[in-house]
Order: sequence, then structure tokens, then C-alpha cells
Amino acid sequence: MKFTDRSKRILTKAEDIARVTTGLLYPVHILLAMSEEQTGVCAELNRSYPQLKDVLHEKINELYRVDSVEGTNIEPFMMKVSEATRQVLEIAEQRMHRYGQLVINEGHLADGIFRSDDPKTLEILKGLDVPGMHDIVCKARDMIVHLRNYIFPSNLNKQTTFRRAHPTDQIAIVDFVETQFGVGWVESIENGFAQEQIPIFLALEDEHIIGFACYDVSRNRKGIFGPMGTLKTNRSRKVGFTLLHLALNEMNEIGYEYAVLGEAGPLEFYEKACSAVVIPRK
Repeated sequence: MKFTDRSKRILTKAEDIARVTTGLLYPVHILLAMSEEQTGVCAELNRSYPQLKDVLHEKINELYRVDSVEGTNIEPFMMKVSEATRQVLEIAEQRMHRYGQLVINEGHLADGIFRSDDPKTLEILKGLDVPGMHDIVCKARDMIVHLRNYIFPSNLNKQTTFRRAHPTDQIAIVDFVETQFGVGWVESIENGFAQEQIPIFLALEDEHIIGFACYDVSRNRKGIFGPMGTLKTNRSRKVGFTLLHLALNEMNEIGYEYAVLGEAGPLEFYEKACSAVVIPRK
């Protein structure tokens, strides 16, 4: 299993908490570590539920003891974990694959905890605002990038061909999107081709599309970036990074003060790639 940097921090913190409480790592330790993380949607979880850390500590003291159970060895943990924790990671990995992603993030982990059928985990969650916490951590979130001082980066992919989509590309890109990501983005793609200057950028290798990025094609509103998608095999080669900045640079040149990244994911990619921040829920 591969994890985002934020998820790695959360899991490391969960181990630290487990060592001084139960000696075996349970799902509640991951949730508690998540509530103490001060970045991204976890920071919003902390702001929205400031008493969550104390409540979880109390429930650990009530429901768990120093455990002599053997437990299970599983990466990335150095200590043994409960069977319930192993199942949480399995659910998180399944969610990751379902969304066509390559690394497990905090939303996948939280979803695994909230979907757990482990009796003690269910007791931990009893009385908590699980739907509200799920909305904050697990659901797709809009992000914002301020463009006033935007600088087009130099560390782009230099090996792949990037260009604006031509009218003759429509059939090929619709086929690419349907094949790789389903039909949900097709309407947005068609909206882009209906415009005089098509706001869609393509990444190509050997004349085959391996990625795309759009802006001003969703929600019938201006200033929204997305959708964007690349082949899984190209996600470590800055294809998505380059497509993102081609679109952001043009949005900046148009004069947009900011860009909204609609239902962005994975969040950490955009945080690192363009200093995007999550728009808080009302």
C-alpha cells in the first residue's frame, strides 16, 4: 500500500498514541491522530469538532485496556495492529482503487473507519457526528488558488507533447474520458468544444491522448478549473502538474483573480502543485 504524506503522518501519530494507551493499534487511534493533524481537511475537522480529541481519549480509556492480544503485522506499521485496523486499511485501499487513485489518503482512511463493523469501533463512533465528519474528510472538496501573484513554473514535463485541443479532437477525447473515467465528465468536455476558443489542454504521446485538463466548462460558471485526468501510468511524470499549470496560466492571463478547483482530488496533489487550499464548508 502507498500513502500520501499526510496519511503517513497520521499513521505514525496513531502508532505513537497506541504505544502509550493500549499497546495494540485500533481504528480509534487513526481517527484520533487525524483529529490532531493541522493541515488540509483534517485542520477543518479539528476546527469543526474541537472537543473530538478529548472525547476520543476518554472513549479509549473506557473501552480499551493494555492489550495482550497478538495482533497482526501489516505495513506500514512498526507495531502490531488489531484485526479491525487491518480491515480499515482494506476498505481504504478498495476506495482508492474505486476512484482510480494510486495512494491512500486521509479520506480513504476515515471512510474505512466509518464503514467498520467492529463492535468497539461502532461504540467509539456512537454519539459522534459521523455524517458531518464524513462530509469534511471523505467527500470531494472544492479548492481555491489565488492567481494575483501566480508564476508559471519552470519544472514542467518537457518530454510529453502538450497543446490546446482542436475541434477535430472531440471524438478522441470523449472516447478517452469515457474509457478511463466514465461518462460523468463527458458533458463538461462537450461544453468546452462548444466554445470558440476551446479551454481544454491535451497531453499526447505518439499522437495518443494520455491526459487532459479543462477550465470554464463546469457548472455553467467561469473561473472553475477541471475536470482533469491522466492515465495512471503517467501520474508520476508531471503530466497532470503540467496540464494543471497550462490551464492556470491561461486563467491568469484572462484576468481571473482566483481559480476554483471543482471537487478536487487528491487534495495533497493540488496543495503541493499550486498552493491550493480547501474551501471550508459552511
